[in-house]
Amino acid sequence: MSNQEGSSKLATATAGVFNTSLLGVVIVAAAAAIIFMAALAPAAIALIVLGAAALLLILGAVAFHALTCSIKAYYASNPAGAAAAYGFPTYAALKASWPWAVRIVAC
Repeated sequence: MSNQEGSSKLATATAGVFNTSLLGVVIVAAAAAIIFMAALAPAAIALIVLGAAALLLILGAVAFHALTCSIKAYYASNPAGAAAAYGFPTYAALKASWPWAVRIVAC
């Protein structure tokens, strides 16, 4: 079964226009970023990159913490289903299988 089975030609054309315009926006944003970075000093660029990396690290840790809290809640509400889904009899056993750095962030 193809992706476009049952689609009208109008829907296919609209998707093509959307994809093309999205690609254009990405190209313009990349060009603007290059022009902006070229006008800055190397130290400022380094600070921006380090700040972006720190922000991604923090957001990733928060997202992982939320994920592990939902897994813990799943174990609390349905132990048999969670054990079948994750392969560990309890949440504590699952958490013990992770490296220490991951356990620090986990719920």
